[in-house]
Amino acid sequence: MPALVFLRSRFGFSFLSPKSVFIAFIWAQVLFSVYAWLEQGAWPKYWAIAGFGLGASILYTLHLSVAFSRELARKGKHDFYSGTSHLLRLPGFSQFRGNQKFETLLHLWFEPFLIFASAGILRGFFAEHRLSLWLLFVAAAMCLKEFINYWYGIRSEKKHEDIIEDAEEKMPGGGTFAEIPLPVAGTRKPRARRAPQGAASDAELRFAEVLRLMPPYSLEQAEANYRQLIKTIHPDANEAVIGANEKTAAINEAIEYFRRALGD
Repeated sequence: MPALVFLRSRFGFSFLSPKSVFIAFIWAQVLFSVYAWLEQGAWPKYWAIAGFGLGASILYTLHLSVAFSRELARKGKHDFYSGTSHLLRLPGFSQFRGNQKFETLLHLWFEPFLIFASAGILRGFFAEHRLSLWLLFVAAAMCLKEFINYWYGIRSEKKHEDIIEDAEEKMPGGGTFAEIPLPVAGTRKPRARRAPQGAASDAELRFAEVLRLMPPYSLEQAEANYRQLIKTIHPDANEAVIGANEKTAAINEAIEYFRRALGD
């Protein structure tokens, strides 16, 4: 994290964890820097580590404050968002913001290479061996961490696709949307209490079929299926589709039901 705060911004709140460890690190870094400055002959040896650590402490505190305020305002991109690279704000790179494949390559290879190059510059031109050695380990650790994140993303996407396929196989007509008994649009009822002992109500089962949900239901999965179904119904916003309005109304009613039921 001390290296990442120099490379990225707008971290998710939980990505900056564990807060207690980094707050302790910041306090220790301040004490070490004071020692290196006051102790005779210590600053020439430790100036790089002290400067890097103080900069990381200031940036981490700033990122944590921004992420905390965004969490309170419920505007955070997502909880574990790993940050936006500063390189994506430079001319020539800004058009790649939001491109998942490009960002993966950037985080997996380019940023670790920058840290590796920085370690070489410190060692070759400034004869600094302590910080440069630590940065070599950081470059390897960042590459490994981003590879784990990439692999986890692949598995999560595959799991979501499997859930959709399993749900469609269990539905009438082999998963054809037209075969689903749709609720009547515009007839929303007041929120009903859940049946005792976790039993699902008829309305809940009906809306779950509309959104291709399998128990146990979660708002996150409902929102993901909702977005995918809307794209299926409206592949082209400029081209009318027969029956699209009725299907859209049914899907909107279903997601509103789960937002009320699971959003508390």
